[in-house]
Amino acid sequence: MVRPERSDGMCAMKLLHWLFVFCLFTASFDIFLVINLGGTIRIAQIVMVLVCLGALAKAAQDGNILWPAGGTALALWCGVQTIFWPLSIDLGLGFRQLLLLFFTVVCFYAVAYLYGRSAYIESLMKMYLWSYVFVAAFGIFQLATPLLHLGNYLVIQWIVHDRLPRINGFCYEPSYYATYMIMGWITMLDLRSSRARIIAGPAWRWLTILVTAVLFLSTSKTAWVFMMLEAGLRLLPAWLRWMRGAGERLGSGSLKVKVPRGKRVILGVLLAGSAVGGLVALGRTIDLNIFLAGTGINNTASHSVSIRHEQFEDTLTVFKEHPWIGRSLGGVSARICEIEGTTNTGKNCLGFPVMMDLLVASGLIGIIPFLWFTGSITVGMFRVIRRGWPDERAKWLRALVRAMIYECMVLMVDQNVLRIYVWFHVSIIAAVALHLRYESRLQSKSSPALTTVLAQ
Repeated sequence: MVRPERSDGMCAMKLLHWLFVFCLFTASFDIFLVINLGGTIRIAQIVMVLVCLGALAKAAQDGNILWPAGGTALALWCGVQTIFWPLSIDLGLGFRQLLLLFFTVVCFYAVAYLYGRSAYIESLMKMYLWSYVFVAAFGIFQLATPLLHLGNYLVIQWIVHDRLPRINGFCYEPSYYATYMIMGWITMLDLRSSRARIIAGPAWRWLTILVTAVLFLSTSKTAWVFMMLEAGLRLLPAWLRWMRGAGERLGSGSLKVKVPRGKRVILGVLLAGSAVGGLVALGRTIDLNIFLAGTGINNTASHSVSIRHEQFEDTLTVFKEHPWIGRSLGGVSARICEIEGTTNTGKNCLGFPVMMDLLVASGLIGIIPFLWFTGSITVGMFRVIRRGWPDERAKWLRALVRAMIYECMVLMVDQNVLRIYVWFHVSIIAAVALHLRYESRLQSKSSPALTTVLAQ
């Protein structure tokens, strides 16, 4: 039986909701509102302590919990990491990584519990989308202010020094910014494609264009690759339909070809002309090879590719030493530093790519629970989506899952799986899936029939 929530419980949930919304808006803050205590502590992580304590108090009051998809597998993987912690060469580093893992996982369970049957689920989804719009708007501000001679704000890298920045938002660098923004971009595109009510209307069309533009203007090569991939996947069905129709017409002896008309032609010409004109103008100002730097393409330097290749070789070496027994999350980088003959556990000592790093940290058997968890919150969700379609929440869930699949691919060219915004996204997937499973309809948080407390 589902019982209505008391007024004091409603106030508590409202407070916890807005605290978590603040965390969503500040999740990408790497160089702003952070504390350095032997490692970077973000404002979102500090506030999440309050959210987790609130979730714990609510669970104690309700006397029950919600268990998200993949929750058991995730708990088992945490147990694996705990068992392997003593095998870390640097026990201090290993312990810090273990604490970060436990905290991240507790946050995941807390968010899934708080929203799994809450009427605030729609507000959560809206605020999550707005958090990406907020960060995208700051990216435009960051790009425009040097051009207008209004100073620069949190800029890390430049295309033309003091004139044309690379957008990095609140992140360490543009590649981190792209890693964050691509989840919001894919989510918004898919919601537009499914005509979800939450993102309907011309205003959200322009906001989606804003996020698209900022992701492209970040000049992250990783972002460009995945934007082309998504564009190809979007255009492929239409191209196949056109080819099928053209084949049928040829088979019937007709040579007629349908030509797009009206606004689409005008918009296409304008976009193509703007892109070509922009590239020509930019090419007259700077050497466009700067955007290929680090790849080795067109006789440019290949330092980025070379560093990643060396990191992969080192990670593979550590794996070959103990393929069945993991080194723990902190132990991989410590062992790589030992191989390299350095005590600096910085970026160049991290395992690469992220799945290889996790494999070495967990071992061939220990990695199974993590793969189980990853499958549960990605491809495993499509059964839930099919069962709930065309419910509005099923559309949200599909968009979130597609974004998570893209993020998993993006992380293959990066090094850190414990980024807080990645786990916020995973938590929202779990919460929406629980809500779709347990609540027969979507209710507004202002509904008289508020049912945010768990069934007893």
